[in-house]
Amino acid sequence: MNSPTQARPVLPAPGRPGGRIASAAVLLFALGQALSGCSAPQGQVAATAVNQGSSAVGTSVLALDLLARERAGTPAVGTSLEDMAGELEDARKGLLDSVPATAAERGLHREVISALVRAEAALGLARQALAAKDSRGDTADTPGFRAAQTALAASAKELKGLRQRLGTGR
Repeated sequence: MNSPTQARPVLPAPGRPGGRIASAAVLLFALGQALSGCSAPQGQVAATAVNQGSSAVGTSVLALDLLARERAGTPAVGTSLEDMAGELEDARKGLLDSVPATAAERGLHREVISALVRAEAALGLARQALAAKDSRGDTADTPGFRAAQTALAASAKELKGLRQRLGTGR
């Protein structure tokens, strides 16, 4: 029991109009917080996916460059490209697991997924070119490697633009 010195909180009774208003206000506040939290995390999920994809593409470009300059061997570059393919897949899957709430979020969601799919295709070209490599010195002079380098460069540029738009990169 409450002692006479303890103050009892005064809450409106649930059946009274003040109680319903207070309950409605609490519910609206909670819903507002939940809805306002949806857009920020979706943007963060997209930014994380773009950053992860950009890193994977950049590492792939570097690996092919090192191979072309004979600074890295085919097995090391193959392992690097395989790892980066996994990174791109993880980035895309992480984004696919998120559910955009608004039309703007859905548009960004589609745009980032498309960019990641193009990055995966570019990396696929690089892996194919590497698999078709016959000798140590033929890397930069084959159409397959040039196509892969061109596709990776285009993907890097696209992801860089997305990073700048999302405020996560230079």
